[in-house]
Amino acid sequence: MKNTVRVSLVQFASAHLDRETNARRMAEFVVAEGRDHGADLVVFPELASTGYVDAHPDPEFGRRLQEESELIPGPTTETLAEAARTGSTYVVAGISELHPRIPHVLLNAGVLIDPAGEIVGVQRKVHACLAEKNYYGEGDSIEVFDTALGKLGINVCYDARFPEMPRVQALAGAEIIVSIWASFVQGGKVPVTSIQERTATRAMENALFFIGCNRSGVEGPRQFYGRSGIAAPSGELLAISESDAEEVIRAELTADALAAQRAYLTVFRDRRPELYGPILTPLA
Repeated sequence: MKNTVRVSLVQFASAHLDRETNARRMAEFVVAEGRDHGADLVVFPELASTGYVDAHPDPEFGRRLQEESELIPGPTTETLAEAARTGSTYVVAGISELHPRIPHVLLNAGVLIDPAGEIVGVQRKVHACLAEKNYYGEGDSIEVFDTALGKLGINVCYDARFPEMPRVQALAGAEIIVSIWASFVQGGKVPVTSIQERTATRAMENALFFIGCNRSGVEGPRQFYGRSGIAAPSGELLAISESDAEEVIRAELTADALAAQRAYLTVFRDRRPELYGPILTPLA
């Protein structure tokens, strides 16, 4: 990976079903972080383009969500591409995507854009969670993208609860995994520190940098709790948010830290895949 990668994680508060406003505001953050803070990578949360989904099946909401969703490339990625060129930075953002082939089918996607404004790749959410199943299909591949920053993978929210996915990405060479979230207060079922804890754990398990970007703001009864984090390959949290407010947290990721941790604990050499067969067995 690049010797030093400067990351800006934007704990963005999406405007509900307002794609144009969200695209404009994200572009402002991208330009400012690239120009004023020298960011190499600017990260936004899950479904930053539209906001999150309703808790119950609702055909009218589904229709409105489709109207605000888009193909990739599309209006939001074009706006972010222009900002990436201006800010000379990579961008990862959550997009409510129209299926590239099947009309009226949606995908929950994370898109990676480079400083030239080109789309490097798209990771569709592999594990749909709770009410998302009412609106979104699931991705069918796990990707790792070659960039000038290093090899980069993307998880979308619930994906990070499954350690198999970041491990697959690590085995494909990932040095940085960006995990984008839209996690909200859930009455004691999910602690508000969970993203920071999972970020540290997934980083440590795979000896790589793990970036957990949650959103902020309120949609109906839901309060999104923020509290994002950026973790080193050792599991040390390099930067955290301590609030549910819209804010930016920043950290420097270094190739030396990655190399030192992988030299210290040889987690990939020490695997015993011949014993892990039950992981591949379907539940039913």
